[in-house]
Amino acid sequence: TDHGYLPVYLAEHGYSGALFASDIRTGPLTAARRTAEEHNLSARIRFLLCDGLALCPLDEIDTIVIAGMGGDMIVKILDEAEWCMDERYRLILQPMTKPEVLRYWLVNNEYEIAGESVVEDSGTLYQIIDAVFGGRTKLTDAELFVGKRALVNDEDLYTRQLETVLSRFERALSGMYGREGEPRFTLYRCIRQQLLEMRD
Repeated sequence: TDHGYLPVYLAEHGYSGALFASDIRTGPLTAARRTAEEHNLSARIRFLLCDGLALCPLDEIDTIVIAGMGGDMIVKILDEAEWCMDERYRLILQPMTKPEVLRYWLVNNEYEIAGESVVEDSGTLYQIIDAVFGGRTKLTDAELFVGKRALVNDEDLYTRQLETVLSRFERALSGMYGREGEPRFTLYRCIRQQLLEMRD
């Protein structure tokens, strides 16, 4: 939960359900408690010192937010909480890096990506994935990196995200001069072509 800003925001903006904030380290959890105290909301939020979702009360939650870390770390947390593989739980996931790893894990573990958001804060674009268990979303290799256009909320921000990822693959391919026969070059070239086709 880091500083506890999200549960405090929810409590202050009309969310009446139970709120739980978890962190593996005492420092961030102490900071989250302090944030709640400053807003007179200590009684509204339960703080859990645990690794990932280990101490979450399964019967008291329906939505799980995992944000502000790499897609590979989000996968690790979900892998260790198999009880999440239940259609009663909604996952809201915000990978800071490696969104392709997270999307790959979701679509190969029977999760449906119900929607996506691209948001901007201080000039940086962030991808947010809304997923539920009990379905499957088919994605191309390129869509693992940027999401499926039909699921994303903001066309302009999605296009900017696509261009950012495309530039990344262009740079990677230009740095692989002389290695055209290698499998990675072939994969990158294929993804670049898919991204180019997604521009239209």
